[in-house]
Amino acid sequence: MSSSETAAHESAAGSPSVPSVPTARNARGGSLSRRDRDQLVNLRDLGGLPTQDGRHTRPGVLYRSDAPRHGDRLPVFDREWPPRTVIDLRSPVERDGSPHPLESAVTDVRVIPLLGDVDPAHPTSEIVVALAGGLSTMYRAIVERTGSRVVEILHLAAHAPGPLLVHCAAGKDRTGLVVAVLLRAVGVEPDAILADYAATAANMADVLRRLGNNPLLPGAGLGAPDLTTTSISAVEQVLAVIDEYPGGLSGWFAANGAHPDAVPTWRARLLT
Repeated sequence: MSSSETAAHESAAGSPSVPSVPTARNARGGSLSRRDRDQLVNLRDLGGLPTQDGRHTRPGVLYRSDAPRHGDRLPVFDREWPPRTVIDLRSPVERDGSPHPLESAVTDVRVIPLLGDVDPAHPTSEIVVALAGGLSTMYRAIVERTGSRVVEILHLAAHAPGPLLVHCAAGKDRTGLVVAVLLRAVGVEPDAILADYAATAANMADVLRRLGNNPLLPGAGLGAPDLTTTSISAVEQVLAVIDEYPGGLSGWFAANGAHPDAVPTWRARLLT
């Protein structure tokens, strides 16, 4: 079975190792019930997720979503909105050059292009090749080649005013990987991390309608059909890469420039 077929299969059927019970519902506790083009369709609060030491993530601290757009209605969301800090993971080619829709006197927007200045006009660039290799290849490329950017996000998560919103275009791949690492950093159960990632699959039809002609989607010249699906196994591989790094999670963060107090500060902030 090809990587595209595997991802599509997992998107439709899920993974037997991922709970379909309260964990997934808790991860989606702040999700939208109305599915329209003029509001976020993949927004959720990451509160209520269990950790391996018996604690839970605190509601109203960390959000994830698809890309906000100018003209969006206020989301139907039972947490503080707008967020105080927004991390936009999109590359320059995906942004139209106008101010971020959420940027204001109360919301600071930080642009951290996780895939760099990816441009479909240069199909031989390293990251475009990774995109074309499917989700497993792309996810490994993110964790192996953009660690310093992930650590920059960790520092913001630990110290910037909250709530914190992380988004890319769909809120699936780049957002999914960054959120997985942030949750892993505080000891969230692996199954809960995977369930949160998998929750995006139910929203993808609406996400794609909102994205329109996004330059990183299939049909834009990158040859990356997996970008419209989800793959539990691809996320599991990324978590394994970090866990198996010399020194484990702490070693991976340190090797990518994390300040020694970053993880403890983030843990104190996110956990009950």
